[in-house]
Amino acid sequence: MAIAALCVATAMHVAAGSAVTVTPLIGDPSAGSYCQAALDAIAAAERTIDVLLSSVSLEDNPIPPALAAAAGRGVVIRVLLDASDWAPDITNKNQPSLAYFLEHGIEARFDDEAVTLHAKLMVVDGETVLVGSSNWNRYALTEHRQADVMIKAISIGAFYAHYFDLLWCGRLTDQEVEVPLPDDFGVVPTILPLADVPDSASYANVLLELLQRARQSIHVSMYRVSYYSGYADSLANEILAALIDAAHRGLDVRVLLDDCAYYQDSADANLTSAIFLHQRGLEVRLDEASLTTHAKLVVIDGQTVLLGSTNWNYYSLEKNCETDVAFVCLPAIAAPFEAYFETLWASGRDLGI
Repeated sequence: MAIAALCVATAMHVAAGSAVTVTPLIGDPSAGSYCQAALDAIAAAERTIDVLLSSVSLEDNPIPPALAAAAGRGVVIRVLLDASDWAPDITNKNQPSLAYFLEHGIEARFDDEAVTLHAKLMVVDGETVLVGSSNWNRYALTEHRQADVMIKAISIGAFYAHYFDLLWCGRLTDQEVEVPLPDDFGVVPTILPLADVPDSASYANVLLELLQRARQSIHVSMYRVSYYSGYADSLANEILAALIDAAHRGLDVRVLLDDCAYYQDSADANLTSAIFLHQRGLEVRLDEASLTTHAKLVVIDGQTVLLGSTNWNYYSLEKNCETDVAFVCLPAIAAPFEAYFETLWASGRDLGI
């Protein structure tokens, strides 16, 4: 089954009184809203918990013991972690967590090391979903600025549960993906879950459609953005071109990028992208070097939000396994994320050029 076909089939039109609950998990990292939501969801689990993560560490992290306790009371838990043939340190960092899970009765394994599992996803009882930018380590849970969400909806949970099963069973080959969006996409309130496999690009295609439809504002907080001078037709370049086009149409387009002070290649990429956008008339800021803004957040016209695990670089957009979600024409959901962006923006700094 094509992932995008499942995305479209699972697009939820949200009407008043519909059986869906959406809880933004944002704010001061020290408040621990994501961590507490994860702990509460695990404690409430009755049957199953499925987890996809690129990074888990045990130090000062209450979530793995909570999973162990859930397994002890009979909840069936599966955890898939990233292993890498190009970055062995990723595998090495996840190895103790994998061993811990196995020791505590949890089904756990590494993914295909030739594929980068960058998703951050938990599905509880096939209905409650936590998705966004947060890994499970002390820094991600208590210091980094993230953008996550908890969704309670059977159809949304079923979508991500199916995606988990594809990765768990290693059925990524022949997953041809197109994104024929519904005719009323961008017009009626919709929740659209997104999950990518290598070369699927469903996130990028939905984002480009939403950027083209923007009429007032586009506000972006992104951990990593790359501009490829030698690859004009790359998806990352297409996204930047769409931002520039929106700004030239008179929209309020603002982009906040992480300084990436701890990773020189990411810092160089973000600075190059920031200068590229600034020179074309966009407002761009970097966060403070002492902070890590790990969010991947786009707020459009104050009523549409796209968030998840996908950065704007080649591998994330075109080769990784990623999980995201779009809340379209849902201003009540967009409002706290818009306020969060303004908080991040106010604390940012100009490029100084």
